[in-house]
Amino acid sequence: MLLAPALGPVLSGWFIESLSWHWIFLINLPIGIAAFILCIKFLPDTDRGRTPALDLLGMILAPIAFSMLAYGVSEGGTSWTSATTLTGVIVGGVALIMFIIVELRHQNPLLELRVFKSSDFSRGIILAWVSQVALFGAMILIPLYLQQIKGYTALETGLILLPQALASGVGMPLGGRLFDKIGARPLAFVGLGIISGALFILSSITAETGLGLIITALVMMGLGMGLSMMPLNTHVLNAAPRKLVGRVTPLTAAAQQVVVSFAVAGLTGFLTSRIADNTTSTEPTAIVHGLVAGFNDTFFLAACIALFGCLLSLILRKPKPMQEEELQNGDKPDPAMMMGH
Repeated sequence: MLLAPALGPVLSGWFIESLSWHWIFLINLPIGIAAFILCIKFLPDTDRGRTPALDLLGMILAPIAFSMLAYGVSEGGTSWTSATTLTGVIVGGVALIMFIIVELRHQNPLLELRVFKSSDFSRGIILAWVSQVALFGAMILIPLYLQQIKGYTALETGLILLPQALASGVGMPLGGRLFDKIGARPLAFVGLGIISGALFILSSITAETGLGLIITALVMMGLGMGLSMMPLNTHVLNAAPRKLVGRVTPLTAAAQQVVVSFAVAGLTGFLTSRIADNTTSTEPTAIVHGLVAGFNDTFFLAACIALFGCLLSLILRKPKPMQEEELQNGDKPDPAMMMGH
C-alpha cells in the first residue's frame, strides 16, 4: 500500500528516460484492467427497478464551465486582459452559473450541490480546496525546478520525490488513527502548518541549494499531506447527511479534480509571468536568475495559501446531525431535535 504512491514518480521517470514520455499514460492501464475485473467479480448488483433520469444538460455544461475556466486561469498568467483569457473566464463563468442553476433544480443532479446547505460540510470542503491548491499546485513545480534549474534527469527527479511519497504513506494511517481520537481540526492545523513551513523553505531556494534541504522540505510536505488530507476528507463525508453520502462522494471527487486543475493552471501561469518579470536579459546568468526568482515567488504564494488554510482550519467543528429533508426541501429543523443535540 505504501509503495504504490511512492513508485509512481520513479516509474514515470524510468518510462521517460528509457522509452518516451507518452508511455507514462500506460502506467494506469493494468491497474484499470485489474480494477474492472475485480468490480465485475465482487461488486453486488444494484436495484435496476427504476432508472433515474440523466442530467443531460448538466453533463454538457460541466465540462464547458470547468475547462474554459481552467483555460482562462492558465492564460491569465500571461495577461489577464487578453482576448483568450477573457473568453475563457467569461464563457466558463456563464456556463458555471447555468450549471449551478440546473443542478439545484434537477431531481437527480450530476453533482449534488444541495449538500452545501450544511455549514459544516461547506467549511470542510472549502478548507480541503484551499489545501489542495497549495499542495498539488506546488507539487507540480518541484519537478520543474529540479530539472530546469538543478539539471536532474526525469529518473533522478522521480527518485528525489520518493521520500515525499513515503512520508505521505506514513502520515495517512497516522492521521486516520488520530482523527478517531481528536477530530479533524487539530490534524488539519498541524498538517497545513507543516506544509506551509515546507513551502516557505522552498521559497528561498537557489540554484546552489543542497539536495538535503530540498528533500527535507519534500518530507515535510508529504507528512503534512498525510496528516491533513485523510481527516479532512473523512470530516467532509461525516458532515454530509447520511442519505446523500453516496451522491456526495462523486461531488468531492469531481471537485478535487477541478480544483487541482485550477491550481496547476494558476500557479504555472503565475510562475511564467514571474519568470518573465524577473528576467532582465538573454544572458545565461540573467535567465537563471529569472528562473530562480520566479520559482521563489510561486512557492511563496503557495506557502501563503497553505498558511491561510492553516488559520482557516480553526473554524472547523464536529459535524452536527442534519435532517435530510432540511437539505432537500429547505425546511427548518425540528426545534425539539436541535435542543436535544
